[in-house]
Amino acid sequence: PDAFQEAFGKVVDAIRENRQKLYLAAGVVTLAIVLIAGYVLYSAHTETEASKAYFDAKLKVMMADPMGTGFAAPEAVKTLEQVVEKYPSTQAAQNARYELGNLYYNAGDYDRSMQTYRNFLDKADGKDLRKIYAWLGVGYAHEAKKEYDKALEAFTKVVDAKPGNVHEGIGYRNIARVYEEMNDRDKALDYYRKALEKTKEPAAAAILKRKIAQLG
Repeated sequence: PDAFQEAFGKVVDAIRENRQKLYLAAGVVTLAIVLIAGYVLYSAHTETEASKAYFDAKLKVMMADPMGTGFAAPEAVKTLEQVVEKYPSTQAAQNARYELGNLYYNAGDYDRSMQTYRNFLDKADGKDLRKIYAWLGVGYAHEAKKEYDKALEAFTKVVDAKPGNVHEGIGYRNIARVYEEMNDRDKALDYYRKALEKTKEPAAAAILKRKIAQLG
């Protein structure tokens, strides 16, 4: 026999000898495909359900706060909490976490606000702009509790992320304000100047210039 026939014969013999193992391997692969397909379908279905639940919850929050003040009745807030509890791994739950962080802060529940913002940050995609606002929220909550070192840490996260002039300016302004609250005039002045460098909006720049003049 030629080389091809000889090689082919060896393959056939190997298949005969290992038929049971091959069947088992094929079964494992088939099961894996079925499980993956089932998971994808389940995830899509869960995400759809979660999105609907989030939409309904958001609608209740808006109806409870028609003027957009940032406050909502506890019953409306509860509907957002239920989205997180029932669908924790979905994008809808992530949206709800961010909304809840804002609502808890506006209600004066700073500890709960910070924890919810941090839960959001732990799961947030690297390109999600809301991460900047979540860190700002964490900083504002610490500042409200007079936990100034922790507030500075959160606001510095914003600046270090290099999110662009507008948000860096906000971060520097917040850092300056905290140092001013800590009676550290020199550092406050330094960060107000950094904020001014990043601030292009005329009204905001005018306020910063007045503040610098007062401290300088």
